[in-house]
Amino acid sequence: MSDTPAPRSFDEEDLAAAVAAGVIPAATAEVFVAFVDGRRVAAPRADEEEVRFVTSFNDIFVTLGIVLLAGGLAFVVGRDRPGLAAAAVALLAWGLSELFSRRRRMAFPSIVLTGLLVSAAGVAGLFAAKVVGAKSFAEIIGATVAFAAGYVHWRRFGVPISVAAATAGAGVTVLALLHTVAPGVFEAHRDAVLLSLGLVVFATAMRWDASDRDRRTRRTDVAFWLHLLAAPVIVHPLLAIAGIRLDAIGIGEAGYVLALFVVIAHVAVVVDRRALVVSALVYLGVSIGVLIERSGWTPSIGAPLTVGVVGAVILVIAVGWRPLRTAALRLTPASVRAVVPLPASPQGSRP
Repeated sequence: MSDTPAPRSFDEEDLAAAVAAGVIPAATAEVFVAFVDGRRVAAPRADEEEVRFVTSFNDIFVTLGIVLLAGGLAFVVGRDRPGLAAAAVALLAWGLSELFSRRRRMAFPSIVLTGLLVSAAGVAGLFAAKVVGAKSFAEIIGATVAFAAGYVHWRRFGVPISVAAATAGAGVTVLALLHTVAPGVFEAHRDAVLLSLGLVVFATAMRWDASDRDRRTRRTDVAFWLHLLAAPVIVHPLLAIAGIRLDAIGIGEAGYVLALFVVIAHVAVVVDRRALVVSALVYLGVSIGVLIERSGWTPSIGAPLTVGVVGAVILVIAVGWRPLRTAALRLTPASVRAVVPLPASPQGSRP
């Protein structure tokens, strides 16, 4: 076994504490921060799309405890009262966020706690509206409460996914309003409305991205979660508007999906976000499966062959991401290049 010590990481609080304790002079700390910032600017972090999920196995261990505790509390408090159970889980999630998000800064538990808080608050608001006799507006109230919970959680704890959670609550609020005010219009134009909301979320994500092109701050994590939210709300309605369904894809539809996948992949490469590609993979797989089946392959061979081809496509895009970005950005207008991350060379330096 190696006796090499585990790598250490330091944050601004550690540095400030060291200065306050007289361990290092303030001037030295400032020079150190400038040095680290310079290294991070030179590092090709943007192309790697770094997002912190788990810092250690303790994150997973704590998250398991959170899920079990929330599940047990919901069962004990509200077996026949789902609204009360949801309110209890929301309060628990907020209390645990004070410990694991605000004080201990644990990534994975914070993500799970945000999801628990926003979803439980939304459910609690939904049932509370029914209890007070506002059944007609229950969906609107529930979605609004979910939005408020996500927003307040972001302001209090600064967990990046909270912005996406609040945005999702706002989007559901808009959908609920339209469904309540003009149900016929909403049903007739559901996919167009969803696509519009997806594009709004995508634009919001790009604003966060543009404010941190080098992806060195928490803003890039906020943008990541917004892109992850926007991607399916763009891709699926876009295909639905074209009349494409997973259970009814023919040769013509398969060709359209493949062409659309190329366009989506191009946009994803330009903005340096892989979420759009991931959202289109299901349709890509079905389309490739149709083409393979029509080529005469039997289902027993065609299914694993389809999976293999989709896997190969993912790996080709992953391995060629940087050269693909470099080539795509040459064809991109300067106004767009000014707000997306700079491409990194294969050697890891900025061109």
